[in-house]
Amino acid sequence: MIKKLNRIFQDYMREKRLKIGKYIWDRKEKVKIINGDNFIKDNDIKSILFLRYDGKIGDMIVNSLMFREIKKVYPDVKIGVVARGAAIDIIKDNPNVDKIYEYYKNRKKIKDLALKIKEEKYDLLIDFSEMIRVNQMMLINLVGARINLGLDRKNWKLFDLSIESNKDFKWTEHITKRYLAYLVKLGLKKDSVNLSYDIYLKDEKKYEVFFNKIKENKKIVLNPYGASKHKSFSIENLDKIIDFLKNKNVAVILVYFGDKYKELAYLEKKYKNVYIPKKIESILDTAILIKKSDYVISPDTSIVHIASALDKKLIAAYPPKGGKYGVDHLVWAPKSDYAKVIFCKDKESFHDEIDINTFNFDEMKNEIIKMLKK
Repeated sequence: MIKKLNRIFQDYMREKRLKIGKYIWDRKEKVKIINGDNFIKDNDIKSILFLRYDGKIGDMIVNSLMFREIKKVYPDVKIGVVARGAAIDIIKDNPNVDKIYEYYKNRKKIKDLALKIKEEKYDLLIDFSEMIRVNQMMLINLVGARINLGLDRKNWKLFDLSIESNKDFKWTEHITKRYLAYLVKLGLKKDSVNLSYDIYLKDEKKYEVFFNKIKENKKIVLNPYGASKHKSFSIENLDKIIDFLKNKNVAVILVYFGDKYKELAYLEKKYKNVYIPKKIESILDTAILIKKSDYVISPDTSIVHIASALDKKLIAAYPPKGGKYGVDHLVWAPKSDYAKVIFCKDKESFHDEIDINTFNFDEMKNEIIKMLKK
């Protein structure tokens, strides 16, 4: 009850803070914009700054299609990305990204970063936020890009252009359709845009010795972890999935982050077909393991989008009716050649936490059997 009350209070205070922040930072000198068929050329856009300060790995993977498609048509346009955390790893070797700016959740550092970026005089800034927090308003204002493009911002002074929901795209459509709307706004031809994702891996031989020890014919990467404990597989469900796979000539590779190896280690001793790398140091390490495997099983997390980028057959466990509009399972659906989403039970009230472990295990078993036949 105390947690629910605290969430209600925080939601109320957030709304107040956003109104004050908008009053302070929602201001910009308007510029003349030519809205023709070739927006980038007509408006002399030589540099674009993407704002991805949320640190979400999956979002950055999907964003990779925009970097690539812009560079295909306009190879000389400079692409900069504001990012933080592990999302930086996703793009650090991407040849379509020219510059990365690290974002920190610290007001002074945000100001310093904004003023540093301002010196580079970006022609176009693109923000993807559904809700802009006060620090992000400040960043956009201080960066001083010539043109600012955002989502549902036609009533903002800070933005010159807006992608409009239910006009340029629908909330029920896959996230790639939303990003396509941005590209079309920039003058790219809708029919010529490729909506696949990119992930660039340099050290693909890192786990060569590890894979040489595997005896089974096929390999499944089983990821237990989601964005929170409520979106992570329990040890009990993890054990049940592995037990179901133990006589199917399939190696189960468990992936983890940080010191989570300790809570998984006993499974390697318990099952002959379980393999756990002793060192997984970054999200790119996990991506290498996925690339070298045949299948992926994961709860709702960035691993699903990495598997999609590498076109791996996968099963994902998702919450139903997620997000503000109840369509997250549609928006963030996997895009692999073979991908199946199974759902856990819905939460009972708005302020409850979802529990990914309430999925139907018989459904999981049936989908595993189907996947292994592909």
